[in-house]
Amino acid sequence: RAVSPAADAEMVDILDDQAFNEMIPAGLPTGTRVAHKTGWITEIHHDAAIVYPDDGAPYVLVVLTEGLADRAESARLGAEVARAVHAAVTGAAR
Repeated sequence: RAVSPAADAEMVDILDDQAFNEMIPAGLPTGTRVAHKTGWITEIHHDAAIVYPDDGAPYVLVVLTEGLADRAESARLGAEVARAVHAAVTGAAR
């Protein structure tokens, strides 16, 4: 309601083009559409996404890690969270 359908679609298209996919998308089944925005700064790593399961309604997932100096480690943790949430939301086996 805050923006037109065209503006909404344009914003989601921008999020679809995210190049850093090591967190939320990495924990989801291959081919799952994920429109998301990542970010990191000293020991803080986040990913906010609209996830579009193949066989269900879209859902929003935000993962924020803090206190992990190794970005690869925080990304793995975020991917694990995404995997668990996706399984719970879609009823898929983990």
